[in-house]
Amino acid sequence: MSMLSALAHAEAMDTMTAVPRTAFRHHRLSDRPLVVIPLTMAGEAGAPLAAMIGTAKRDMTLLTVPQPRNRDQRFTFAADLGRHVMDYIDSHRQHRRGEGERSRYTDVPQILVPNPGGIKALADLGRMCRFRSTSGPYAVPDVVPEFGVWLTFLVETAETAGTSMLRPLTTLLTEHWATGQSALEDQNLASLMAWIAPPPGVSVQQALEEAENPDVCPPAGPATSPEFDNRDLAPAIKRFDAAHILGDPHALAAAQRELSDLLAEQLKPTWRLMWTAISLLRSVPEAPQTARRHDHDCRLFTDYSDYQDTDGLPQRKRDTAISAARRLSRLERSLADFEAAMAFDDPFVLADRRSGGEAFAGTVVEAEPDRIVTTDKNRRVPRPRASVRAQDPLRLAPGTKLVSPSMPAGHKAVIVSVVPDGEATLVTVEVTAGMGRALTPKAGTVPVLDQDIAYLPDPGWRPTPNFPDPARTPWTHRVTADGPDDAGVPEDAAAEEWGHEN
Repeated sequence: MSMLSALAHAEAMDTMTAVPRTAFRHHRLSDRPLVVIPLTMAGEAGAPLAAMIGTAKRDMTLLTVPQPRNRDQRFTFAADLGRHVMDYIDSHRQHRRGEGERSRYTDVPQILVPNPGGIKALADLGRMCRFRSTSGPYAVPDVVPEFGVWLTFLVETAETAGTSMLRPLTTLLTEHWATGQSALEDQNLASLMAWIAPPPGVSVQQALEEAENPDVCPPAGPATSPEFDNRDLAPAIKRFDAAHILGDPHALAAAQRELSDLLAEQLKPTWRLMWTAISLLRSVPEAPQTARRHDHDCRLFTDYSDYQDTDGLPQRKRDTAISAARRLSRLERSLADFEAAMAFDDPFVLADRRSGGEAFAGTVVEAEPDRIVTTDKNRRVPRPRASVRAQDPLRLAPGTKLVSPSMPAGHKAVIVSVVPDGEATLVTVEVTAGMGRALTPKAGTVPVLDQDIAYLPDPGWRPTPNFPDPARTPWTHRVTADGPDDAGVPEDAAAEEWGHEN
């Protein structure tokens, strides 16, 4: 945590109110997001219990699994949820712009869950569904595997910094507001909203006490509270099982209604909180480069949609060593790009990075705007230099490539030297791009004397690492057949055979 972030949390604790950390919202918020609140049975991995889903505050649908341990009921629930989600996804596969390889869908779906635990629940559900067969003795409806592969795609994109197709609301909120509680407590949507927007006439402290009471603010999932399980849920499931064994349709319907009512009361407070949080986030202005990130989401969504339209296979159960390394490289690159874009757009984020020595700002005290050098190819090119006196604790070394939110688009520079200057630091930079094609730079494209300017590292273009061919992967990183449950998988296989395990 940087110094400014720590100060923001300390100020929030001192004033008992959330403190803004950014000037902008750096993730896109759809005009029609699909809110999904998944609920799972405590102690039963991969056993969905219920889900509340909808695209409007007053248009919710509750789906339940009366007996989560029953395989048929689990996949009936998955099929019902899958139809809702696939209808929403398909509604974004209607309009494209461009032609040929440049054709893209104009919008992408956005699914919002309460917290990162909700994404984990959807990941488990996608893994449970995507390998199921639609024929044979364990057949499931056609929508189940389709829903599974799309859910897995959305979960994988959620790991990429800057994407907005699947986001937890607690992450969006903590990106903009600092609270006086720990990062773990910030994953509780009720307590987080108590800091940011307590109910009218209620203090933050009172709102926090209510948020910690599972009877007033049930957990936002994915697991229910132990008190609710022991007191209400377990007896209700037992009554459903007894009615199912007796075969009494009236008792069975009554038991199902009781379970639905119980689970609805658990989910409705979170449902209302989520839509309140969405309204709060809409009031935060969107960062300039969010549109560019939305275009990237459109490309990802279009490419995967086209792949599925050509009978694409589901994702693998496990990544190979090479695919895992490539994925990690992509995630690292996207994170560096997103952090740089945030600092470029947002003065609050830039100040945060300056406090950690990852960026600097100051006044130009020396300038050589007309400097020209001769390259190795005997070409004369402008290479102006400027010395910036910065008070920031700088940790950037000479040779670091820079971009500047203070200069016109396309401006790039490189650090030539970093020299202590009393309590300040004198940073000499050389401008390398963004000056036009003429030998004389365009006006305003190079720093001038007494100009206030800021710089941060340019994530720039990084070469893709060279990974070995599958045949040359070290034996320590190959998938081998160690047993019936861990069969060897070819490196170039897109997916394993679909299973039927319960």
